[in-house]
Parts: sequence; structure tokens; C-alpha cells
Amino acid sequence: MSTGRRRRWLPLFALLLAVPLLTAVAAGTAAADDTDPPEWGNATRGNATTIDVFLYDNGSLDTDTIEADDFRLTTGRIENVSVAPINATGANRSGARVSLLLANKVDTDNVTVRLRDTGRITDEAGNRLPHESVTATGMDSVVPKYRSFEVRRVNSSTARLAVGVHEPIRQLQISIGGQSIDTLNISGFSERTGNTITYTREYRFPEEGEYSLLLLSVTDRNGNDNSFSRQQTFLYDGSPPNVTITGPENATVGESVTFSAANSTDDQGVDSIRWQVGRETILTGENITVAFATPGNHEVTVSAADPLGNTETVTSVVSVTGDGTAGNVTVRRPNATTANISVNGTGQSQRIQPPDGALVSSENGTLERLTVTFLRNELAELTIRSRRPASSFAAATDHAGLSRFDIDHGSVPAADVTFTFTVPRETLEATGVEPRSVTLFRKNDGWSPLATEIASRGESQIVYRAQSPGLSTFVVGAERTTATDAEAAAAESEPWTPEPETTEKPTENTGQPDITVTNATAVPSTLGPGERTVITVELTNRGTASGDHPVVVSLNTSILTTRTVTVPAGETRTTEFARTVPENATGDLTVDGQRVGNVTAAGGGLPIPALPSLGVPNPRSLWPDGIVGTVLGGLLGVAIGLYSLLKGLAIYLGY
Repeated sequence: MSTGRRRRWLPLFALLLAVPLLTAVAAGTAAADDTDPPEWGNATRGNATTIDVFLYDNGSLDTDTIEADDFRLTTGRIENVSVAPINATGANRSGARVSLLLANKVDTDNVTVRLRDTGRITDEAGNRLPHESVTATGMDSVVPKYRSFEVRRVNSSTARLAVGVHEPIRQLQISIGGQSIDTLNISGFSERTGNTITYTREYRFPEEGEYSLLLLSVTDRNGNDNSFSRQQTFLYDGSPPNVTITGPENATVGESVTFSAANSTDDQGVDSIRWQVGRETILTGENITVAFATPGNHEVTVSAADPLGNTETVTSVVSVTGDGTAGNVTVRRPNATTANISVNGTGQSQRIQPPDGALVSSENGTLERLTVTFLRNELAELTIRSRRPASSFAAATDHAGLSRFDIDHGSVPAADVTFTFTVPRETLEATGVEPRSVTLFRKNDGWSPLATEIASRGESQIVYRAQSPGLSTFVVGAERTTATDAEAAAAESEPWTPEPETTEKPTENTGQPDITVTNATAVPSTLGPGERTVITVELTNRGTASGDHPVVVSLNTSILTTRTVTVPAGETRTTEFARTVPENATGDLTVDGQRVGNVTAAGGGLPIPALPSLGVPNPRSLWPDGIVGTVLGGLLGVAIGLYSLLKGLAIYLGY
């Protein structure tokens, strides 16, 4: 090609090379003019584990800057993201649909999506997406989880139903089958919140019989259903035991007689039998033996109960006679210091006491009553006088004489004598003795001290009881010792308990139980929430009768479980509990207030922070943002354009 032709094409060639350069500069200038940040659109439910978030921008959204770590959810965890470009309605408006892929289904209907503080989503001009939020609805797809289904008896015909689930529900279904058929829904149930959401109500079964209760399904408040098929049973037995009482219809005063309810029956078994003799005496067991102290008609009542709480009561009337051959006691008191008594002996212990008041009394002591055993069918005539003790008593016993009782009973033998007498507190204080220093002495070839004990303490007097092998002259003596301040204060602080008055004297002594927890251990003793431990409890009964003790296992102030343990008198029993500690619960594990273990927060080692993406970085992400990036881009474009122009000229000119 000639030099002339080359020169004619040179302007046109330069123009063609300048067009891309000018376009790049214009684009850089336009990008530099874009100051509008990307905008949030809305968030919608894609499926059970996907939330679609829409982002818009007037220019070009830089989708390469969008990562999972840019977003934060109020519920759930983002496992990955998927980004797809979209074209929105309107000129120069585009964007992207960011699908947030969740690790698991969420248990919340509304999930809010926010940009993390470290999140950085920009357009190609470097404008950042603002820190705002959008909310997706209808995300709850977790079904209610079963926790418990219990049917507890209230009485023979009524049960308390309790359904436990992990979240609030709006509906449940329980099917009841048996003598009658019924279906229950959420109506009538009350809600109690806690670690487990519990719904309870009482239900009364209409007819006797055995029922099957089946928990079929529950529905949470966002419409998620779950079926369980959990079954419980309930027996409605409203029939009481058939009680049969056997025993004599007639008896004499002081005669030991036996009554039995061993032939009582019930289709569920007889669980307990309780007797009442007269108005005050209570006994338990299939058989009892009692002796009546006075003539007349006496009621013997027995109540039997089955395991479901149904009871039946039967009363038998016993005619007790005293016809002069057994049991008659007559007391006449011409004055306060004298009593004349006639006793028809029974061969058993008989009480000698006037209908009201004491037998004899004096300024410093009162003989309240006697119990004496006379030979059967022997008539004893007694005269009791209260007198002042002679000075010779003090010299013989080294005790101060407080009061004296002379008892003349003729030649009729008397045995097993029990004295009940009182001494005024003023007399003890004036004499300078403490209450426990009082002793009853009997005159029989000298003065002999008798076994004497304090029966009760009153506000103005002390009640004593003493045992004697026979009757004669008696003196209440006081040892001359001064009580310490502590003993005196203790004696004064003791409440007065009047001695019980009964018209019948049971021959059985039921005693009192005294049960305590003597040892309690937990293995393991240190555990975390949701872990299981075995608690061993040892109980000892130091009393004189068998009894029941409720063992209470608690975590802090919340009761985990209870159990009633029966411990016979003088024996030790051991019971075990295997319990799982509730989730999210910590504190002291106790048995009857005694600490046996500790529940601490579950350890999980050192926290591991989330790691950034380990992929190759996008080179464009290394380019500076803002006006600096725009200027550098423009200069680079000019340099490339000049290089292309010069290279073309060199080729054209043959260099």
C-alpha cells in the first residue's frame, strides 16, 4: 500500500480505535455518578428450609459480594445461599433473589432477616446495602413434640388428665373407650407454661368400669399436626367394701373382748381398716381387743376402705353390765379430805374416781384417782383420808413431806395400784424443790420410795403418776435440792397437757412412729441438665409404732418426685429414685432438705468461632471502592486506549 493511501485511512482508523476508549471513560463516569445504595425488597417463604430475600438496585448489583455470613436470622441458622439475578419492573432497575438455605426447619412462624454488622453487599459503584430488615411469615414447620400423658385419680370416678408438649397448641384429641365412649378436645383444658407446656383438666367418668384413654393428636398454633397414640387406663369403681364385723353383743366391765373385720371383702381388695370404740379410742387392724370400764351400751364402729378410696362403715352395739359380781365402783365424798369407796372386783384393773373432781385433796397435794386390781367377785370397801404428814417422815427419808393419803381397804387384797396426784407449783416453790424431785413413798415396815414420774405440767400444778404393789399409807415427799435457773426455766416453759379421760381402756398400745432420713446419696452427685442420677435414701424409725414418711426429692425449690415409705418400729428401710434432671435446670439436689448433689450448666469446651470462606477471593473485591476506584478505572481505560492507538499506528506505518 502506498503512503498516500495509508494517510487517507489513518483518520478513520483512529476514530474506530477511540470509540471503545470513550465508551469506557463514559461508563466510568456514569459509575462515578451512581450514589444510590441497593434496596431491600421483601422476604417470602420458599419452602420449609428456604427464605427468599429480594434485593434491588438502579444500576448493577454486585452479586459476587453476597455470602451466607452477610445475613443474620432471628431464628434458625443459614447453611448456604443461592443468588439469582432478576429484572424488576421499571427502567434501569435490576436486582437479585437471594435464597437463604437453612440448616433445619424452624419452630417459629415469623423469621426476620437482617444484615450482620460485618455484612457487606454493594453495587458495582461500591454503594452498600443499608442495615435494615425484612420478615418472612409462615415458616413454622416443626410439629409439636410429645412430652407426657398422665391420668391421675382424684376420686373413685374422677381423674385429672395432663398432656405435656414442647410448645403451645391450639387443639388436641383424646379418645375415651370403655363402658361409655367419649372424645375430648382442647375445650376445658387449662394451660400451664414452663420447660414443658402442660394442658390439664378433670374428667368424671359416667359409669363404673375400666376405661382406656388414648391421646391421638395435637396441633400447634401454626397448624402443624402430630399423632402420638399414647394410652392410659382408669378404673371407675364406686362400690365400697362389704364390711362384716364379728364380736360379742354382751360383756362385763373389765372383761377383755375381741372384735374382727377379717371377713370384709371388696372386688379390688380391702386396703385399710379403722376402728372407733366409744368417742375417743381409735385402733387399726383386722382384729382388736378392748375392755370396757363402765356399764352401759357401747358402740364399736369399723370403717373399711378399698384402694380407690371407697369406704363403708358398720357399727355394733355392746351391752356392758356390772351386776354386783364384777365392775361396780361407787364413790362417796362426805368432805374434801375423805372418800368412801365400794368396789366389786373384776380381777382386772379398775379406775376409782368420782364423776367430778378429785378423790381427796389438801393444801399441798391432791389425790386425783386410783387404778387398782381386786380379786374377781370380791367386794372391797375403801376409806381414803388426806392428812398432814408427820415430822417423823422427814427424819426417816430426808425428804420434806408435802401431803399424806391414808387408805384403809380392810383385808381384801389389792395389787397393781397406780396413783395420779397433783402438787401445786406454789408448794414446790415455797419448799425450794424442783418438780422432778417429788417422790411418792409407801409405809410398809418403813418408808419405801415408789416409781414416780411427771405425767403432765399445768400452769398452776404438776401432775404425777406413781406405781405401788398395794395399798396402805402414802406420803408425797420432796427432796430438798434447788433447781438451776435453766431447769426452772425449762420446767416453766413446758406447756400443760391435761391427762386424757377415756371411758374405755384398750388393751393395745398403738405407740408413735419417729421416722427420719439417716442417709441419702446421689450417684453421680455432680451432673448436668438432662443427665440421669440414682438417689438412695435410708430411713430409720426410732419410734414405737410403724409409720409412713413422705420422701421429697427437690431441685432448688422445685419438687422432682415424692414417695411414701412405710418403716416398721425400730427398723430401717432403703428406697431408690432414678431421675433425669430437667433440661435448662441447675442448682442443689436435695432429699428432705438434705443436699445430696449439684446440677451445673452443661460444659461444651471452648467456643469455636465461625470461619470465613476459604475459597479463592474475587479479584474485583480487591479493587478500591468509591471515587478512588472510579478514577483509577478511568485512567486505566485511557492508558489501554492510548496503547491500542499507538500500536495500530505502528502497524500501519510498518514499524
